[in-house]
Amino acid sequence: MIRIVKPINMHYNYKALSRAAVFFSLIILSTSCKDESNDYVAIAPPVVFTPNLPIDVDPVLQKALKDIGDIYQLNEAFNLYSWQALVAINWPQNSEGQPQPEFTDEGDPAWINWKEAFQVYRADGKTPAPWDSPRTNTGLGIDNAAISDSSARLVLSNTSATNMSNINIANETEQAFAGELFDQNGNVVVYEVLMNKEEFDYVVENKLYNVNGQLEFVKTNPVANFPKGDYQKNIVGATEIKLAWKILGENDIKERYFVDEGYIVTDSIESAQPVPLGLIGIHISQKTPTGKQWVWSTFEHIDNLEQNTTERFGEKTIIHPTLTDPECEICPVNIDVSKNNTTYTFNTGEHGDYWTISGDKTGKYYADEPVMKTQSKRMVDIPVRVKTINELMRDYFVQEGSVWQYYQLIDTQYPLDQDAAPAMSTASEYHIPESVVNKPGGNPNLTFLTNISMETFFQKGNQIAGLMENSQSDMTIFGTESCMGCHSSAYLYTSYDAENNSFVPGTQLSGDFSWLLKSAKWEQGIPKPSAQDNQ
Repeated sequence: MIRIVKPINMHYNYKALSRAAVFFSLIILSTSCKDESNDYVAIAPPVVFTPNLPIDVDPVLQKALKDIGDIYQLNEAFNLYSWQALVAINWPQNSEGQPQPEFTDEGDPAWINWKEAFQVYRADGKTPAPWDSPRTNTGLGIDNAAISDSSARLVLSNTSATNMSNINIANETEQAFAGELFDQNGNVVVYEVLMNKEEFDYVVENKLYNVNGQLEFVKTNPVANFPKGDYQKNIVGATEIKLAWKILGENDIKERYFVDEGYIVTDSIESAQPVPLGLIGIHISQKTPTGKQWVWSTFEHIDNLEQNTTERFGEKTIIHPTLTDPECEICPVNIDVSKNNTTYTFNTGEHGDYWTISGDKTGKYYADEPVMKTQSKRMVDIPVRVKTINELMRDYFVQEGSVWQYYQLIDTQYPLDQDAAPAMSTASEYHIPESVVNKPGGNPNLTFLTNISMETFFQKGNQIAGLMENSQSDMTIFGTESCMGCHSSAYLYTSYDAENNSFVPGTQLSGDFSWLLKSAKWEQGIPKPSAQDNQ
């Protein structure tokens, strides 16, 4: 006999919200045998498992929950949407690039067939290769037999990308508007950004992949407008993902990670060596029919900050967190030692060892050892409603023997009213709290959302509101940052400043929440505009 049991923690009123809400129902299937000693309880998937990206949370469900003021349940629905998106982008593909029948089948993840940002926004500003073209390292500046076109998926550097004069690094070593994040092995965390075909097609069709195309585009289009998809026609909108990777050391339990391989480039390309990489962070941003500010889903590895335990070889093993040291309770947290190419120095002092940072005349940061390791601390806790859904997903993944049992959703940010304009932030018109909580427009469901593996140095806590770059206020508030807030400042280039040999950025929202547009380069071989051309 099969019984369907609805978990008591989800309170959807299906009669009130119509059949649309059934999509988000959570069920447990219990099968009983005549011999009660052989009873087996199978956990059903908490979300619909499909290789297709979700288009949006059902607009009918959204409206119904908004009408009754139940934003808590709406947040739950978007959290389920986020998990479904994670499943879809990681759905295994066969050798022909088609989805495998089951999520647990062998195969590369779906996103492996997406386009890397460096493949689209090329260093030479040239037109990207077609979507279905073979994946190669073209544009990386690599010409060495040690790294073939077919194997150069990830090319990483232990040096800041801004210091590499002859190599266009596919994977940045720096966080957004910050420096490098060092894991507890002393290695730099590295990143890559990819886009789906819908976003790729829009960029190519409008020639936004280079600055030349952007300057032409803004003559008739003041802002970019990526495709938002269509819920009724089942058409997905533009989607970007950002992945954070750590180099796996001998002390890491590799079976707890989604693992890939990359090449580390040191002083010369000839010394590139492949190393195992473990995924520790995932951003998914998707433009949806009800989210012109996009929907932002962010995930992390459960070992990033928590001190978990596991059974290995019959013994209990304590796992050292990846991004913090629980044994160093006085280590200063979230200190950016390499922003703007600053350098850091270990000092042995009479009263204790410490780090100094170039340009910081007074700062002495306690050091418990002479290896740079970022002491990361989350300033906004994961909500209980998210933890509850994470537990349901983890139970299912444990049953399936999936590595995704070691990953957790941090939260989902989305607009409650996509037509709401950004709050004013000028010196004469800003007002707290609106200028902070509605910085991007859309009246976000959350003011703050960050990923510790990607936005470590935004985790500041109490600070002057004006330091968050969305008001002129000198008022002290609590603040970190948010996906929507940060990306609302993304822009298109609008003109060329010949006197300063620089390109002039557009205004807030002109980049339609995609910072990748900022990566565009001037096409090689074409003269830049003169001062007369800009008049």
